[in-house]
Amino acid sequence: MTTPTPAKRVPLLATTAPAAVILIRIVVGGIFLSEGIQKFLFPGELGPGRFAKQTPLPAPEFFAYLDGVFEIGCGVLLIIGLATRLAAIPMIINMIGAEIFTKVPILLHDGVWDYLHEARSELSQLFGSVFLLLVGAGAWSIDARLAARRSVHA
Repeated sequence: MTTPTPAKRVPLLATTAPAAVILIRIVVGGIFLSEGIQKFLFPGELGPGRFAKQTPLPAPEFFAYLDGVFEIGCGVLLIIGLATRLAAIPMIINMIGAEIFTKVPILLHDGVWDYLHEARSELSQLFGSVFLLLVGAGAWSIDARLAARRSVHA
């Protein structure tokens, strides 16, 4: 009787992705960073004012600024490639929320073509974040340097 081999663990920092992943990190992280900053710069249009108009969430000021802090923090982490997989998780949740609260009503009211047009940014951010969660930060990242250092000392 053979013992089943345990599933191979994927360490949080490990990545076999090519260096070119930096392009995805810069774009996805940069957009999150920019959107997070804008929630504070333009609270009426993009922060609490928008949350009050477009979402059923209670305490729109709290949730808008919380969202902004996460977008800024996770955006920076994605850009520099530090804790990339971990930073991608709240951004995936963020984009699913954006889809549900702001884009699904367009789909239901105006149809699929209007939805696809309006949702293109959120869908790109969502799938860019999922990509980074799956492949990691790539060779040109702090994660890759830390993982290499850890394997040398192991």
